[in-house]
Amino acid sequence: MILDTLKNASSYASVHEGINQVLKAVSVYTPENYETGKVEVDGDRIYYMRNAYATKEPTIFEAHRKYIDVMVMIEGEETIYVKQTDDLKNITMEYDETKDALLAEFENDGTPVHLTAGSFVVLFPQDAHAPNCIYGESQNVKKIVCKVKL
Repeated sequence: MILDTLKNASSYASVHEGINQVLKAVSVYTPENYETGKVEVDGDRIYYMRNAYATKEPTIFEAHRKYIDVMVMIEGEETIYVKQTDDLKNITMEYDETKDALLAEFENDGTPVHLTAGSFVVLFPQDAHAPNCIYGESQNVKKIVCKVKL
């Protein structure tokens, strides 16, 4: 997992070219020019979804194998709980290749990550995560979820 701010995004160019590409692509968004929807950068290899929602209580962990998740907060704050995928106990959906997802019940031993406007988190296959969660109290956020194929 990587947690940082967009002003430091260039520091991660050598980690994976796709991460570098999406961080550059989404750096143009502000709360004022933000519209929800999907944007393809490189077909199904690199794309992102611009989302707007109210944060909620955690319910599930998810984990992926084909894609790295890069989550960029444009407006608002939320908590993303992170836990090692191998440590998930109550699997509710075994890994489904067509959905690129494994799901598990939320467990209170995940590490809370505070995502604020201008920050991003990079989640790899070993990083099961419970995103979209309340930080303090529920609030409306604008967050981009980028998918980068491994």
